[in-house]
Amino acid sequence: MAFTYTYTARSVKDPEKVATFTILEDKLKIDVAGLFEKAFEIVNEDDKGSVLKDMLSTQSRAVLLKILETLSGPVHLNDIQASYEADDFNLTVWKRAAGLRLAPVVIAMGEVDNPKAAKAFISTLEERQTQLQKPGVFKGPLDYWFTWVAIVIGAIVLLRRPHNDEEKTS
Repeated sequence: MAFTYTYTARSVKDPEKVATFTILEDKLKIDVAGLFEKAFEIVNEDDKGSVLKDMLSTQSRAVLLKILETLSGPVHLNDIQASYEADDFNLTVWKRAAGLRLAPVVIAMGEVDNPKAAKAFISTLEERQTQLQKPGVFKGPLDYWFTWVAIVIGAIVLLRRPHNDEEKTS
């Protein structure tokens, strides 16, 4: 039977801010629809006075929908970092592109209505993470796109530098 564990986090300060996290074997599925409710309310306000404001509000809705769609997809458990500190529950999800970590997406719930359940979820997540291999080919700093971009830029600078020094001495 497949391992599953579901935790629903609700913000104490804003009860409509809800997220459901479901561990399915080695992946985490996130339902963050409640987190975007407020943003959609702001986007849908009736007092849109200028053309620029109209354009920004329609574009922001599309961006929010894309983020929601991307985030809700299953993410490998080892690309998740969860914390419960100072009564705040936070989750960092690393999105991958071509097998490397591209950018973190942070879900900050703030104070949640059931701290014991939040701590139990984090404990279960960490336990599952120890049982799994990390996704991707590389480990450590080489698992990030930023590192590879820095390496390429550094190589270009180093390869071009001797060429420039030779021209100056001629």
